Amino acid sequence: MSRLWTTMVALIFVLLSSGCADKSVHPAPLQADTTSLYQALGNDAGVSAIIDGLLKRISTDTRIVHHFDATDIALFRERLIEHICWVADGDCEYHGESMEKTHQGLNITQADFDALVGHLIASMKEQHIPLATRNALLKRLAPMYSDITYH
Repeated sequence: MSRLWTTMVALIFVLLSSGCADKSVHPAPLQADTTSLYQALGNDAGVSAIIDGLLKRISTDTRIVHHFDATDIALFRERLIEHICWVADGDCEYHGESMEKTHQGLNITQADFDALVGHLIASMKEQHIPLATRNALLKRLAPMYSDITYH
């Protein structure tokens, strides 16, 4: 697993479409007792579309794209989908390393982190994820901030 992959995952999880995205995916609103966060995000198709949109945005952002120069993007995409699925209570197993270990020595800044989170939010909006659902995911990712930044 490359350091750039780790950087990307860390940035996303701290706050925290390409042609592959299924534009017909319209996830249901988050409902506390009947719908898991993963379901509210649109299950695998929805999470994949969100990640594809995120990766597209990162690829054109000169502030942070350099963090991914040596990253195997296909593997990074796979691990990021797994991580979001796992964080959102989907039936997934995350095969990556801890956020702290992955981001050690990368010196991810607050600005780097904020840029990536902004792209994550924009990607969720593009997939018509309701505000409450976006906030629920970000709330779960936010505690990872200190494991990702300034190491």
